[in-house]
Amino acid sequence: MLLALLCCTLSGFAEKKAIELEKKKRPHERSEVQLPTASIDGQVLTISFVSSTNFEVSVVDASGAVVYTGSYSAQGAVITLPNLPVGEYKLEIEDTNHLYNGEFEVN
Repeated sequence: MLLALLCCTLSGFAEKKAIELEKKKRPHERSEVQLPTASIDGQVLTISFVSSTNFEVSVVDASGAVVYTGSYSAQGAVITLPNLPVGEYKLEIEDTNHLYNGEFEVN
């Protein structure tokens, strides 16, 4: 019982939150690709691809203003975002052939 209580208590301290991404289909696109993964931990955004690629990242606030943009050439990136105010944000990741969207919240 003590072990179960400890596990529940420790899980409450975890701040890293997965960002669910979905691929935006382009006209006449048929091939399936493995989605990248993304997570947010405070102001640190982590993005990982299965293989190395060139990609651009944009973070947009609820009003539609772009609060961050950057280009990367690797299997992923660990990005320290500027001090974002509490609120909801949209994540857009675009590689050469695909566009991925997700949403996250800063508390």
